[in-house]
Amino acid sequence: MTGETIANNKNAEAVKRMEGSSADEATVAGASRPYERDSFDGSILYGDNKYEANSHIDTVLFLGIDSSSQEREGVGITEGGRSDTIILFVIDNDKQLITPLEINRDTMVDVDIYDNDGNYLAQGVEQLTMQYAYGNTPQKASNLTREKVSDLLGRKRIGSVISLTMDGIEPIVDSIGGVKLTLQSDETDIDPSYTAGKTINLDGAAAKAFVHNRDVEVRGSNISRMSRQTQFMLAMFQTIKSQGSSIVETMEEAAGDYLYEDIDADSVDHMTHYDYSGEVLSLPGENVESGIHDEFYVDDDKLTELILDLFYIRS
Repeated sequence: MTGETIANNKNAEAVKRMEGSSADEATVAGASRPYERDSFDGSILYGDNKYEANSHIDTVLFLGIDSSSQEREGVGITEGGRSDTIILFVIDNDKQLITPLEINRDTMVDVDIYDNDGNYLAQGVEQLTMQYAYGNTPQKASNLTREKVSDLLGRKRIGSVISLTMDGIEPIVDSIGGVKLTLQSDETDIDPSYTAGKTINLDGAAAKAFVHNRDVEVRGSNISRMSRQTQFMLAMFQTIKSQGSSIVETMEEAAGDYLYEDIDADSVDHMTHYDYSGEVLSLPGENVESGIHDEFYVDDDKLTELILDLFYIRS
């Protein structure tokens, strides 16, 4: 698969290009892949092996949005929120097991750029988090990000998507009586009592701080925040599982307009009943400091192996 050179949109200030040291050797995620795809049956040829798509796998993409509201009308592009949290839940219906895949918000991809009226302008190389900002409705913003994650993962279809703004965290968590978790690492920068190994009970306000706060002056701080976000999500799902799937409706009512969801009933049932894998996966690649922003470049070879492991069966 041959990578394409994408024209930069010179009128979009947020569009960035790879510059400097190690980024010179990096590639945009999805620009080239070391495999061939059969357009007829969707199988993949990689090395000397053929891989068939695993039809028993479903996916749910969760997006945590860094704005307070889902309201997009009258909000300028780049002002309408970005997807700070991007987690793909891979559902294996055979094993009744769910594996979370952390997707770095700073992953460099070919973002589709739109104006305030929803008119397509161009593609530009930006962090994946920016794709959400170019949608002029919650539905379009979520679907644009879903499509870009699909591109990133070798055009794997993403079945469902959920997006939740920052201000939606507090009412959701409070509606289920809080979330209990055991800290995997020291988080005393958030709260002096958050030492590694301590079990804490988060109410809505504490949960919002736990998943959102980070020191933007520290380069690469998003990576440690991703781990916190995934840990919180898994703990919340365990809380939901212990209370039964009927609690989901209570959460939806509490979230109100902070929540956008496009998810079928079966996936909701699976998310609240299946077991969660003890393994949390993340995109393979390198975090690069570029200007005032971090940029993450995937390792295409390792990502291909991850894609095949998650979504395909060797035939």
